[in-house]
Amino acid sequence: MMSILGKSRISTAFCMLVATLTLNAFAASQSFAQVQITAVAKNQLIVGKTYYIAADNLNLRSSNSTTSSDNIVGQLSMNDEVVLVNALSADTPLVQIRLIKSKSVPNNVAAQLFVSKDYLSDKVYQAPVAKYFVIQNVATEKTRVYERCTVTPGCPHKLVMETDMVVGRNEEGTKTDRYAYMTWLGHSRIASWVKFYSDGMQTYPSWYTAGQDLKSIPSPISKNSSRVIGSRKWLTKKNGKDTVYGAFGWYAAKLSPSDDVNGVNSQWMHGTIGWGVDGSDAIDITRGFFMNMFSNPGSHGCTRLENRAIAYLREILPTGTDIYRVYARESTRERQAVLSDGSVIPLTRYKNAYNNPARWDYILLTDGAQKAGGLSADATNIITKNIPVIQGNNFLEQGSYMVDQYPTATPLNYKNSASSGKSGDRYRIDAGKEKAPTNFRGYFLVDEGRFIDYQHPDARAVKGKVKVSGLLDFRTTVPEQLKATGYHFPPAVIY
Repeated sequence: MMSILGKSRISTAFCMLVATLTLNAFAASQSFAQVQITAVAKNQLIVGKTYYIAADNLNLRSSNSTTSSDNIVGQLSMNDEVVLVNALSADTPLVQIRLIKSKSVPNNVAAQLFVSKDYLSDKVYQAPVAKYFVIQNVATEKTRVYERCTVTPGCPHKLVMETDMVVGRNEEGTKTDRYAYMTWLGHSRIASWVKFYSDGMQTYPSWYTAGQDLKSIPSPISKNSSRVIGSRKWLTKKNGKDTVYGAFGWYAAKLSPSDDVNGVNSQWMHGTIGWGVDGSDAIDITRGFFMNMFSNPGSHGCTRLENRAIAYLREILPTGTDIYRVYARESTRERQAVLSDGSVIPLTRYKNAYNNPARWDYILLTDGAQKAGGLSADATNIITKNIPVIQGNNFLEQGSYMVDQYPTATPLNYKNSASSGKSGDRYRIDAGKEKAPTNFRGYFLVDEGRFIDYQHPDARAVKGKVKVSGLLDFRTTVPEQLKATGYHFPPAVIY
């Protein structure tokens, strides 16, 4: 969310205040996948038997109580393995378990562990492999989507989208945590898509609310004498306090695991203020020198994309899609040659995508506002299904989004400010001096969607400027399908 009111005038961390939807009052947060199982009576459960968790974001508790959240020590993921220790009495919905293997929670998280009996299965759920996955590089503030290669083990993935994003700010925090608003690193998955989302406390009004007068939506940023003036028209009042209208944009992807113990701290991926006709204005304005001098337009941890981009992701990325957040120096497998006259010889694999973006047409309607899985904006889908498009009723905007499908590695450039979107080191984990040691570990190949010798930066070495959480497979290791070796060509560092 953008804070263009000044550094202290909006103090509520909206990415930390979002209310998590629940599958029921005590057990699990909304899940991207949930096995259809029939809840069994406790006398049918077998003590000592291994069971598999049949939901994502299943609350794991340290005591036999569902009346408080104080005993929640983590959230289990689909197919985590547990052993039933004690079925307990019939008057509690919980059972005591021993954790065998979890993707998101350490085995020794608490002395005793309890979960709902209703999400235990004796079978492993075989989820389909998602076609795409996402890598968000917090260092360069870039979001990239890759088509997964499954032809042979270790084959390079294919970039299908590259776009700018705004990450959590590190210039300010709370009294107890200097870096409270930074974007956490790690592996999560899309749990649900919500159209015209607003946080659980309604601190930031939705971009559009069901039944709202369409004329009350602020005008496009670009229809003003300057982007700054245009963006200020999206400032509003809520309960007498300054806030930002439409801060979550057209769509928001909730991520799993979501908790602040072993999850992503409710740091969603979402849109922003403005209309599609504004293009990337709402993102670009956050890079300005004076904007960052007199305010802090970074987010409170969520990753923010322009509205056309998030609408496109809503269309192509189903629930369950892997999201990897990294802090990496970028490189390419191929060398991109630049001739003496300044012309470029494109990367061989992507020569057809160089200066030739793909086109996606959208029609934004009010249908599905505030609903999980709300109608996407894909024009082809709306036309094919004969969904009514009524001017002045449910029609908001239509247009085209040109999808950049050419990978461009962002160099480390310490002549640019950290907030410029062009420094390659958003949180300044390095000193930016030629002979100083680096805290970057390994490289991210943007043309393959893979890593060479990558590890997240050491939190102690960078004095807390990064935090790693999420699924266990990407905390201290890199999944095999994302590993690469061999030669590569990183851009030269500019000091």
